[in-house]
This record gives sequence, structure tokens and C-alpha cells, in this order.
Amino acid sequence: MDEARAETWFTDLADELAQVVLDAGECARACEELLEAGRREVRPGQQRLLAAIAPPAAVCSVLVDLLDRPPELIIAAAAACRETSLAALDRLDPLASPLDPSPAAAALGRVAESCGRLLDAAGRP
Repeated sequence: MDEARAETWFTDLADELAQVVLDAGECARACEELLEAGRREVRPGQQRLLAAIAPPAAVCSVLVDLLDRPPELIIAAAAACRETSLAALDRLDPLASPLDPSPAAAALGRVAESCGRLLDAAGRP
């Protein structure tokens, strides 16, 4: 994609991109807090479940840093972010005690939604 088309792409999707960056940053923080709490209070069997939130935490952190990169990289990261966030949401319920996964679950849901809106607006599945 040439520079002019990339500029147009960023302008056309500015609202969606801004929301993704905001939600990805919040999700990375919430997941990292849950991971840290899990390191201190993990019970047998929870480590595998905690590992489910590591991928979206990593992808969200990277996604925030990709804003000045080519649109194709942002779209690929948004797709990976949505997929890993939805997968992590499916595995969070068993973490309920003694850990509180609700802030991470809410953040995962928000970033999955905003990534989905960005992908839809960009005409990507």
C-alpha cells in the first residue's frame, strides 16, 4: 500500500483505530495485573488457565505500538488480538477463586469488540 493510500486508510478508520488502541492498552494492563496476582496466589490447576491470558496481554501490548506501522500489520494484529481475547474469555471462569478475573474479562470483551469493529470497517473478516 502506498503512502497516500495508507494515510487515507488511517483517516477513514481513525475512530476505530483510536478505540482499539485505548482498549488494547487497558486490556494489556488488566491481563498483566491478573497474571501478577496469579503468580502470588495461584492454586494447582490454575497456571494453565492463567496462561490463556498471556497471549492477549502480549498481542494487546504489541498492537498499541503498531499504530505508525503499515495498515496490513495493524489489521493482522487486530485479528490476532480478537482471536486470543475471545479464547481467553472462554477460559477465565474457572479462575474465579481466589482471583477476580472480572476486570480482565471486561477488558478482553471490550478489545475483542473494538478489534471486530475495526476489522469490519476495514472490510476484513
